[in-house]
Amino acid sequence: MRKALEDLIKKSIVYKYDLPYVVGSVPRTIFSTLDDKCYAVSDNDSLIKIIYNSIIDYSFNELDFTERELEDLHTIAFQERIRYDEDDSDATKQKYGFFGEVILHSILKVFFGTQTFISKGYFYNPLENSESKGYDAYHLIEHDSKVHLWFGETKFHQSYTQAVNDVLSKIKNSLSDKYLSKNLLALRKNKDNLNLKGSKIEKILIDWTENPNIKIIEEIKQHSIELVYPVIILFQQNKKGYDESIKAIPKYIEEKHKLEKYDLSIPYSVFFVFLPVEDVKLVKSEVIKWIESKKPLMS
Repeated sequence: MRKALEDLIKKSIVYKYDLPYVVGSVPRTIFSTLDDKCYAVSDNDSLIKIIYNSIIDYSFNELDFTERELEDLHTIAFQERIRYDEDDSDATKQKYGFFGEVILHSILKVFFGTQTFISKGYFYNPLENSESKGYDAYHLIEHDSKVHLWFGETKFHQSYTQAVNDVLSKIKNSLSDKYLSKNLLALRKNKDNLNLKGSKIEKILIDWTENPNIKIIEEIKQHSIELVYPVIILFQQNKKGYDESIKAIPKYIEEKHKLEKYDLSIPYSVFFVFLPVEDVKLVKSEVIKWIESKKPLMS
């Protein structure tokens, strides 16, 4: 990631507190196995700038940067790495998934120190003209032979209830051996595009290619690999202010959603990252204007 962009993210997306938050008597969500994280955005303009400039980092592996100019990569991203069609209506453009996914990518790298295992852009198929399937991020942290796969999810809506409902309607499917296996199969198919050579998970994928009869979930367990599932929710801030915006979410989740047992046999962790936004529609509209006017990128 470019230093100027990293500095902007650190300056503009500000950590506030964890949930549970004793001062405000706000619990973490009933779905979270780790403390939830709450951040604030300094201003709309900075968030617009972050989204627009992070599109390249989300769409390409870092090694790709050495081969092409940033402006060229930005153009290619909209042609073959993310869903974007200038002929779509404004209402359709507001629903594009990349708005939230680039923020997920940036927050994981800058604040949680993850490494991109493979950029999400490799999974997009321009012929289908729809959002790419699977997890919204494929990151990992590998330290002292211990591997944590950070395969996340994000929603960026006006309403936090819509964002939460969308995530929790699919969480049981996402946290399952079957879904994880399908995503690992997609990684195996893209093994030549992996960003981190020599990692433990890469070796497992190569072994799986050479011997398709390997039971991949058993391999993951034998290598003590764990799944971390961060869920980033961006939503319109409540008129009553930041704290009230945060406070409403765990309560809503407990009232409207039931915690179920997951069919995932490897160790896993789940936590939410909440990021209230002052004006969701304005942010997305301005990013669209920047895209279509080809505003210069940060170097």
